[in-house]
Amino acid sequence: MRKVLLSGLLMAAVLIGGAPAAQASDASVRDVVVTNAKRQVKEDKRFIKAMQKLSTRAQLRKAKAAAGRQAASVQQWRDALNAEVADTQPVAAGRQKMLDALDLYNKGIRRLQKGINQALANGGGSGVKKAKQALKNMRTASKRIGQAAELIIG
Repeated sequence: MRKVLLSGLLMAAVLIGGAPAAQASDASVRDVVVTNAKRQVKEDKRFIKAMQKLSTRAQLRKAKAAAGRQAASVQQWRDALNAEVADTQPVAAGRQKMLDALDLYNKGIRRLQKGINQALANGGGSGVKKAKQALKNMRTASKRIGQAAELIIG
């Protein structure tokens, strides 16, 4: 689970050595992707560590805090990318695909937070089950983020 969630975001960081920029705005889009992917790697490690176990109240509180940090980090990436404009069609398509994937990731985080809050409120396993289902959305989104990074950088 940990490797799959991290793989999409790490892929963006690995693709740093991409082709030279066609135009200035394409370069700025690539720069935003690379810069935020590097920053996101550290956040992902912390997030994955917190999500490993969700059985005790302390683990749930730790996961809740990590999910909040992760949501803020992903939203920061989305806002920075949204402010950029691409000149060429491949980079523009990759940018839009990445924005959609980041939105899906944020939706997964919101569902995860809702499940964790439910588990904390009533101590039930149903909230944990919902949280684990939300992690599936986030894995899909991280794969899509990696694919979009390939379009933008490659």
